[in-house]
Amino acid sequence: MGEPLVGVAAVFTGQPPRRSIFTPGQFLLTDKVAMITGAQRNIGLDMALVLAEAGATVYCIDLPSSPIDFWLKAQKYVEALPDIPGLLEGTTMKGKGRLEYISGDVTDQQKMWDIAEEIVRREGICFANAGVMGGVYCLDYLAKDVREVHRPANLHF
Repeated sequence: MGEPLVGVAAVFTGQPPRRSIFTPGQFLLTDKVAMITGAQRNIGLDMALVLAEAGATVYCIDLPSSPIDFWLKAQKYVEALPDIPGLLEGTTMKGKGRLEYISGDVTDQQKMWDIAEEIVRREGICFANAGVMGGVYCLDYLAKDVREVHRPANLHF
């Protein structure tokens, strides 16, 4: 029997729960690209840092036209991270993760699509996982419905 499965594969095969993210070589996102909205600070930036630490390129989308000083400090922090240890002793993995900033408003559906397309042009791929669907396929969601979902009265925390 080989190494235990991790993530979704472990769930669906009925393996006992274990914290695999801290096992060297298990949670690697080198060559992966993510897009996180609200990622200039707080939980959005925390998630961006986790993904970058695992080797991903993370595009942080937020309202201001340029990032705040704290975000720039986080970007420098990621740039200074040591190389990711390789699976073989004494080796390292390609890619070390990075943060990029793009200004965008999630209530502007076309702008979000344009940003995602730009990231794909730059990187070749992009992963974004967020949204309120209400039973509608994401590409069929009308712009007016996107604005309504993000209207302050409809946000519940």
